[in-house]
Amino acid sequence: MNAIGWQIGAILFGASFFIVGIYTAKLLNTANKTIEKTNKLIDVNERHITEIIDNAASISKNIKDITDIIDRITSLFRVFKFFKK
Repeated sequence: MNAIGWQIGAILFGASFFIVGIYTAKLLNTANKTIEKTNKLIDVNERHITEIIDNAASISKNIKDITDIIDRITSLFRVFKFFKK
């Protein structure tokens, strides 16, 4: 068998291309399964996700109200502390 170096290189290149193709197919298959699972989770929890998004404004308003109350309380304590001295 009279094999020239470029023929061996071509065979190795072809084999490596084949292996990379297999791994790419596996990667795409895994990505597809992950996307399908994500879509199923979104479909199952769509009502809850919508409720969270709809209530986000009221949640942030309640947090603002709470921080305002805490700010008033701390300023009141500062006034009492000033008169205590």
